Amino acid sequence: MQLTLTLSGSGMQLLLLVSSLFLWENVSSKPTAMVPTEDLYTRLAELSHSTFILAADVYREFDLDFFDKTWITDRTLPLCHTASIHTPENREEVHEIKTEDLLKAMINVSISWKEPLKHLVSALTALPGASESMGKKAADIKGRNLIILEGLQTIYNRTQANIEENENFDYPAWSGLEELQSPNEDTHLFAVYNLCRCIKRDIHKIDSYIKVLRCRVVFQNEC
Repeated sequence: MQLTLTLSGSGMQLLLLVSSLFLWENVSSKPTAMVPTEDLYTRLAELSHSTFILAADVYREFDLDFFDKTWITDRTLPLCHTASIHTPENREEVHEIKTEDLLKAMINVSISWKEPLKHLVSALTALPGASESMGKKAADIKGRNLIILEGLQTIYNRTQANIEENENFDYPAWSGLEELQSPNEDTHLFAVYNLCRCIKRDIHKIDSYIKVLRCRVVFQNEC
């Protein structure tokens, strides 16, 4: 029997996420030694790139629909809560940093987003006037971040002695919940905006660094 499916954009994104989860479960269920690191890098590169596209979509849609001078005027954009995590800032620094150090930095960034992404999904879902797709995309990003985190930890474990989740990692806590839940509309919208801005920034970093490491480890910098 052959089934023909017509999928909307959001339906296709959901199917891709489910497919990624299924593939990752298959990888995770096998003995670690049987799963080539090259395959993990390839899947992470594909997943991080598509996740960045989603994050950029959420940021752009929020900016178009909700940006207003009333809540941006006289406010200084705060540093993202992950700003204290040392990450390379230019091409030279990226190529000089050790593989395990770059993996650890990405893991710290990914862990740091586990809690704020939960609240971002809730905020966008409940935001009056927000499209349904924006909340769904944010939920998709939250799920993908966990998959990316698992993949990075798997690869990191192969460069170091096996570690427990979060062990030996120093990641900053997010302290923006009070502003995000503020009854003041301008404060609330400004907090949502900053989360959308920062997740786009950090996912772009992770996507770029994974591509660098894939080139370094899989292709010995011949790419």
